[in-house]
Amino acid sequence: MFQIRKILLRGAGLEDALVKFYSGANVLAGESDTGKSFLLECLNFILGADKLKYVDEAVPYTHLFVEFENSRDETITLVRPTGGGNLTAYRVPIADISEGGEVIAPTRKGLSKGPDVTSVLLPFADIQEARLRKNAGGETQRFTVRTIEPLFLIDEVAVIDQHSPVTGKPGFGDTARKRALSYILTGIDDESVAAAEKNEIVKARLKAKLELVDEMLQPLNERFAHPDGLSASTDDAELDSLIGSLTEELDEIGSTRDVIQQKSQEATRNSLKADSQLLGIRELLSRYRLLDERYNSDLDRLDFISESSFYFDALQDVPCPVCDQLMTPGHSHGSSSDARPIRESAVAEAAKIHAHRTDLAAAVRDLEIRRALVEGEKKEVDSELESLQEDLNRTLTPRLESTTQRLEQLVSRHTERETMRVERERWQSLVKLQNDITSSLADSGVPKQTWAGLPPDELRAFCKEVEAVLVEWSWKEAPRVEFDEKAFDIVVDDKPRQSHGKGVRAILYAAFTIGLLRYAASNSRPHPGVIVIDSPLTSYKKKNTQSVQGELGQIAAGIETAFWQSLARTSKDIQVIVIENKEPPSDVADQVHYQWFAGKGAKGSERAGFIPPKS
Repeated sequence: MFQIRKILLRGAGLEDALVKFYSGANVLAGESDTGKSFLLECLNFILGADKLKYVDEAVPYTHLFVEFENSRDETITLVRPTGGGNLTAYRVPIADISEGGEVIAPTRKGLSKGPDVTSVLLPFADIQEARLRKNAGGETQRFTVRTIEPLFLIDEVAVIDQHSPVTGKPGFGDTARKRALSYILTGIDDESVAAAEKNEIVKARLKAKLELVDEMLQPLNERFAHPDGLSASTDDAELDSLIGSLTEELDEIGSTRDVIQQKSQEATRNSLKADSQLLGIRELLSRYRLLDERYNSDLDRLDFISESSFYFDALQDVPCPVCDQLMTPGHSHGSSSDARPIRESAVAEAAKIHAHRTDLAAAVRDLEIRRALVEGEKKEVDSELESLQEDLNRTLTPRLESTTQRLEQLVSRHTERETMRVERERWQSLVKLQNDITSSLADSGVPKQTWAGLPPDELRAFCKEVEAVLVEWSWKEAPRVEFDEKAFDIVVDDKPRQSHGKGVRAILYAAFTIGLLRYAASNSRPHPGVIVIDSPLTSYKKKNTQSVQGELGQIAAGIETAFWQSLARTSKDIQVIVIENKEPPSDVADQVHYQWFAGKGAKGSERAGFIPPKS
């Protein structure tokens, strides 16, 4: 791809008329009659137009210079006398031009193979030599700069006109320009297209095709050639309805199963929780029984101590082994035989143990009650779980299997019917092809060749790019863009571009070309890499556009604002030059390369126009 860097007019004794352009977005705005549109005429002339549009201010200038730069940072300058004729190509910027340029023709004439603008500029843009079909017979012609001019040089009349943005005004080159769009979308030209062949060869090929079609029709004729075979069944709607109802029933069964499984999981968790609680209760009861046994043992021991105190009182006094005196109460070597304190202590301790046993018995009763409640809850949960499993296993699962089997049978039947329908349609198409071939063979002339249309996948991708552009421009709702191969123009939201007013047609033309440029850049497709569009936001209203049909169709303010904002985000890998009467918002002007032509009322440092005013 290439980009435009400078447009310059030069004449002896005159100040150069120079405008510079940069990568990305460029906006050139200003008053009317300041030379804005003349810049586009200069580009058209340097790219091979026969003559330069007459403008009084430009008459003294003798040469037009246009400097280009490609993606490899290489520069080429094309120079052409303003009066017409051949060009000179220099592989340097304008400032470095000296002798030694290459003389090239604007376009090739007849059988010429000499260098021209196309042979120099397209390879400079990494676009290879290509051939495009130019008529229904299959003859081809060169892919040239002039072929795709409507796609990247859009003047103020064309932008609002109802002609195709691919072909421009109808003419003899419509087929080639249509094929140029296919070439940009795919990167594949028509080099392999063959022109119409001799009648004998065509008929021989048709006979071979007819034999093949007859062979393919033989088994199908046996199935569909009779009226019964052609009558389509009338229960398609009923079959689809049954499939739909069974599908809904399966969804309902699935939802019910999910609910049952969820309830079963909850019941299982509750049952396990009850088991855990019962285990804890049994463990506590076991420990409480051991504690009660311990209390019984302690009471037995205390009873024995209490009873044994009575025996101490019945013991006889015996001599002390130390002093040989009787061991009476108060004897210094003996012990008191008074058992009352021991008995009282034993009784007091036994009373405490009885109190503990009472508390323990109450705790045991509470645990027994709690165990009964938990066992009841567990029984209910287990019963619920059993009921749920019974519903799942005995009712829901068989119903699910039965419904699934019925649905599979209906789907199989539906598939068989669809297969039959497809085969019937194939039979009908083959019968039609057979009749067409037979008719062509009966015709003494060469049958008209048919050619494939635009590639559907690439065309859809391109339409998506245009949709993305319109989304950036705040098009109403979500835009749906299609391509009409008859009008060779876009249809937005089911409405052809040509049926809109002038203002909307201009915006959609701009979206078409910018979308195509983005598509080509992102997919490495053959495109110059630059778009110059005059007045996309201002419907042209001069007298010479009275032939342009349609209402004014001004665009919405929101679209205009979004257009400027989107333009400011243009990638530096491509170049978009907008020529407008309207000024962009100040924040956009700061982000793009913006130039203002103030006209005759220019003040101070303001520029009057493209061509400097006479001093």
